[in-house]
Amino acid sequence: MPILRELTTGTLFSGEQEQVDAQPLVWVQLEQDGSHLTLAEALKLPPETLLHFNGVTRSQPLEKGSWISLPALFRSHLEDYAGPWINPSSLRLEPPEFLTPSAALAQREATIFEDRQPLIWIQLVQETSYEELAGQIKMSPDILRWINGGWTDEKPLAKDSWISVPRDWRSAVEYAISLDLLTVRETPPPGLAFYNTVPQRGERIHTVVEGEQLTTISAQGGYHLATIHALNPDLPDQDLRPGMRLKVPLAARNSQRLAARPTVAGLSWPNQELAGQQQELRFDTRWSWPILSGLITSGYGWRWGRMHNGIDISDHVGTPVLAAADGHVKRASWHHNGYGYLVELTHPDGSLTRYAHNSSILVKPGQTVRRGQVISLLGCTGLCTGSHLHFEIHPTGRGAADPLALLPER
Repeated sequence: MPILRELTTGTLFSGEQEQVDAQPLVWVQLEQDGSHLTLAEALKLPPETLLHFNGVTRSQPLEKGSWISLPALFRSHLEDYAGPWINPSSLRLEPPEFLTPSAALAQREATIFEDRQPLIWIQLVQETSYEELAGQIKMSPDILRWINGGWTDEKPLAKDSWISVPRDWRSAVEYAISLDLLTVRETPPPGLAFYNTVPQRGERIHTVVEGEQLTTISAQGGYHLATIHALNPDLPDQDLRPGMRLKVPLAARNSQRLAARPTVAGLSWPNQELAGQQQELRFDTRWSWPILSGLITSGYGWRWGRMHNGIDISDHVGTPVLAAADGHVKRASWHHNGYGYLVELTHPDGSLTRYAHNSSILVKPGQTVRRGQVISLLGCTGLCTGSHLHFEIHPTGRGAADPLALLPER
């Protein structure tokens, strides 16, 4: 059982994880109370595998008589289990009737960005995180973030703030301890948002920060004001307030910024159909390219069912990687969740840049660096299928932004 061996020895590569995710599920009933950690140890599975296929968090206890699901390729493994945790005779190929909605939601995620599904809005009764809340409502954390304009580096979701989910998840939110079911509504709370449907491919949610107006958002994003109004039909002509959410297009790929080489073969680019005409962006001149050659092989945006927070630039192993701006080294070490050898720089205005998959690191935490200084050498460490630099820019006060909208033309 090759995939089982992969799961019990370490983290899957993204392609392998997708193969497992695509498998039909089997269901089995528990024979005793306990935790996901102890059950994972008993079944010789990493806890992350058990959590992933059951949409739960580490803190949620397991109760005797409850059901767990795993990919069908584990069927023989479960049938051969002789311990006290599960009853192999309870194994079934269809979910119990009371779990059917959750199983259907797992399949629903595949088309969530295709059909302009209506949203519902619910208020939080306690501080939580996207990961915790996603586990409670059995949704991918990346999808929940994308729908709400949230990002990996964001602070916890505050008590009394509002979250939006597709209407299909209405039954699932009933079991979320972080949500106030008495506040469920089918229109956005007044003054918070001006759209009613899930952002489609080629769209994203922008959260307004202090000092932003429609004109600056339009200029920085490179799309017309009319496009913003078309995506937010109820948007009034008034001053924007911090925290407001707007639906906007993803920045379109600008071929002049792709690479020093003029031809692009095998390019992997997120689905980003832009409504309106793309304009040139030059609103921040302090950023420079992190390598002087190379070919962009993947852009920023929703890709392969998950968010890609930066751009990938392929080149030879050992190519010098340069600091994109003056700053200090925040991190220079191995990253256990896929980035390989990772360098993070913080910059005077509070922004952050990331340089991932390096073959070697040439700086240390706390060190001051200048723009254009060599900080590492390009490689293929971590979850990587070919030598390249994964590069991210996180502007002040928000999560990742499209680097191609900030970098100068090449």
